[in-house]
Amino acid sequence: MLIFNKLEFSQNFRSILQQAGQVPPFPETARELLKLRNTPDANLEQLTSLIEKDPSLAAFILKYARMSVFGYGNRINSVHHAISLVLGFNTALNLSMSIASSGCLKLPNHGTLGRVRIWSQTFECAALCRELCHIMTKKNLINCELAFLSGLFHNFGYLLFGHLYPKEFSYLNDLVTRYPGQDARSLQLQVFGITHDTIGMYLIKVWNLPEEIAITVAEQHFPDYSGKHASYVKLLAIANRLLQNPALTDGCPYVDTLTLMESLGINELEAKAAQEKIRGCQSEFLTLAQELAA
Repeated sequence: MLIFNKLEFSQNFRSILQQAGQVPPFPETARELLKLRNTPDANLEQLTSLIEKDPSLAAFILKYARMSVFGYGNRINSVHHAISLVLGFNTALNLSMSIASSGCLKLPNHGTLGRVRIWSQTFECAALCRELCHIMTKKNLINCELAFLSGLFHNFGYLLFGHLYPKEFSYLNDLVTRYPGQDARSLQLQVFGITHDTIGMYLIKVWNLPEEIAITVAEQHFPDYSGKHASYVKLLAIANRLLQNPALTDGCPYVDTLTLMESLGINELEAKAAQEKIRGCQSEFLTLAQELAA
């Protein structure tokens, strides 16, 4: 059993997060993609060129575009086709940026909090966020692509934890795997005094990603949050609840899921249809995550 001072550990971790140069810098490819995202007249050729610079990233985008839910399969034989015919500019860019960003963060592949399970859940959550966003009637509350990007980055706190403190993270991974019904966040707080949502928020801020993502990551377990960009927090909470992952239970059981959906103008029947659509993709998301971890 790992024995250490919880208060000292959490203080040291927070100190590292607040020091310039201690957190891994935003990878070069991810930085170029973010710059492209912020360029109003960015075009398909520029994005294709950036993705093709990284063979593993290009292979991932092709595999994602060939998922059965899109109906194209192996007819998609180029990054250009994957973007223009299937994913669209923004989805391809956001997917690429999240994958490129994770490359600088080391994490064990296996266990409930291993890279395979984390990415599989991340893909499911981000995709469901996007589906739910599209069926919202109160569309002025949320930018769908930012919601998708928030879903893609909401687990990055785990990646940074594992990267900076591999021994301690391995212990946490074992604990969460051993007690599957236990809330993972509560275990983090009890054992380490710091949680992945706080860690992830610092990382998002250091990497200068949009404010909506930083707030969503920080407040993801508190759908009763009512501050700035609260709609993104609620949408992420709804997606994670519908995915029914016990390790991702949020801290507001008294807030009914239907109430959250009503606040965003999401119809319950349409939400269930979106849930079933993503459930139908789970094996493919798992395969993508396994190949990403290889």
